[in-house]
Amino acid sequence: MKSYKYFIPIMIACMMFIPACSEENERVPATSDLTIPGQVSNIRVERLPGSVKLAYDMPGGQNLSYVKAECMINGVLRRVKASSYTNSLVMEGFADTSVYTINLYSVNRSELASEPVSVRAKPLTPNFQEVFKNIELVRDWGGASAFFDNPNEADLAITLIYVDSTGFWNQGETVYTKKQQGSVSVRGFEPEETKFGVYVRDRWDNMTDTLVKDLIPRFEKQLDRTKFREIYLPSDQNAAWGWTMPHIWDGDIQNNTNIDKPGFHTSINVWPQWFTFDLGVEQGAKLSRFKSWQRGQECSFNDRNIRKFEIWGSMNPNPDGSFDESWTLLTDAESIKPSELPLGQLSEEDVQTIINGEEFLFSLDVPYVRYIRIKVKETWTKAPEFYIMQVAFWGAEPSDDPDGE
Repeated sequence: MKSYKYFIPIMIACMMFIPACSEENERVPATSDLTIPGQVSNIRVERLPGSVKLAYDMPGGQNLSYVKAECMINGVLRRVKASSYTNSLVMEGFADTSVYTINLYSVNRSELASEPVSVRAKPLTPNFQEVFKNIELVRDWGGASAFFDNPNEADLAITLIYVDSTGFWNQGETVYTKKQQGSVSVRGFEPEETKFGVYVRDRWDNMTDTLVKDLIPRFEKQLDRTKFREIYLPSDQNAAWGWTMPHIWDGDIQNNTNIDKPGFHTSINVWPQWFTFDLGVEQGAKLSRFKSWQRGQECSFNDRNIRKFEIWGSMNPNPDGSFDESWTLLTDAESIKPSELPLGQLSEEDVQTIINGEEFLFSLDVPYVRYIRIKVKETWTKAPEFYIMQVAFWGAEPSDDPDGE
């Protein structure tokens, strides 16, 4: 496996719009104080990742409105303003740890500025660079995944790219995140050597170079849902309201918001609750990932949709329905609302997640399993029952050579 880094130029077309305005529409200062304000003094510099915090003493006896800082960053003049009611400001968006000159101005209510006070500051390594240093790009089921640590919870975009059969780079998937840890994956590849790359960008469009690796994806396929079969073991929950288990693998994921197209629904106030089904793979399957679809519209990330759950697997479950050694915990998962908005409020990303389904990954060391038990621990409103609209599983059977070697 080859691994190397280089910069991949990305052309970004920008259009600049300059609004027209007449003199009568121009803003006029609220006062006509022609006294040039004094300068800030005693400037203290605090170095931060990709930014600097400047604290200062305000000039006395002035009709001050705000303090302004200006700095040339990557050929762009950046400005930051701070109210006269505070004595500090933060200049952000630095792409490196070079020494920068920042000019500070005191500005009065007539928009008259003082002479600048210059300070030299050196930011700490920006978050996007620190995240990139430790990013891991590895082969995965049906493609590649990049795993990252973002301890400062910086706003970042992490993008996976790949070279197609014609030799050109293509954008695969991008994750926009503030999470401390996470991953981004690109799938749908044959187990043949493919060139993958990953780069990191921050909200000021500062960008790393690209980590590139030649990887052989692991073989992966979606398990045939027509072979799934309902299994009822003692302690499993019964269906309610005519929303029976086979509905969740009928493949109809386009209409998961309509009561005319039911999913699986329980009706019992006992927690946790679980249900069991057969994947229909005689020799078992080594699972790579799982997708579930919620009931949408006003129920999205709400009501009786599942929030916290476990997935267990078995080749030969105990007929008494107990969670004994015949079952293996495959994953302990939680549904995450991308926007983190309160119940009943949805962003565009939330809605798209409902449409696309939520994906959960299994570790590479899970055993082969034939039977699945989903153990629901909590719904979004802690309701006394749950529902689920659709499920899908990916992985490989023994005859598929899942390691892709």
